[in-house]
Amino acid sequence: MLRTLASLTAVTLLSAGSAAAQDVRVSYGDLDLASYSGTVAFDARVAKGVRDACRHGPRLVDTLCVMKVQREAVGLLPAARQEDYARARRDERLVVRAPTIPN
Repeated sequence: MLRTLASLTAVTLLSAGSAAAQDVRVSYGDLDLASYSGTVAFDARVAKGVRDACRHGPRLVDTLCVMKVQREAVGLLPAARQEDYARARRDERLVVRAPTIPN
């Protein structure tokens, strides 16, 4: 079971799945979560931070565990930062290619 806590400029993730629960602190204060590249960097930091907590054996990482913690980490961001994150992700997917008309 995963539990999570938030702080001002960092997300602290607690993995309570094992007897030796691990705290993972993911800083985001230096990231622009209103940009797609900022959201990608945030996701990468969360994934890197929880990889050990979601590990089953020396080489096997539970990707479902990592994805769940990533969703929870976004949910722990302040509301305005969550909106920035969601908008940046949505805007990146809504890129429209318009044909050019020769003059």
